[in-house]
Amino acid sequence: MIVCHCHGVTDREIRACVQNGARTPTDVGDHCGASTGCGGCTELVAEIVHGERRRLCMVKSDVAAAPRAQSSAMAG
Repeated sequence: MIVCHCHGVTDREIRACVQNGARTPTDVGDHCGASTGCGGCTELVAEIVHGERRRLCMVKSDVAAAPRAQSSAMAG
């Protein structure tokens, strides 16, 4: 879905920015221009950035926990 109509930026592009290292809405704006025009999408961009960062943290913790779970299962 298009989030930033001024620059034609989609939610997927914003998530990709976060996956590639953007940590804040300002970082995303620097990369793709989202929320640097009229500002009408600023809150939504921030919400998407926060949600994607949270999702990535959960994925990383699941990946980190997986080897321990497998080795525990093998030991038992």
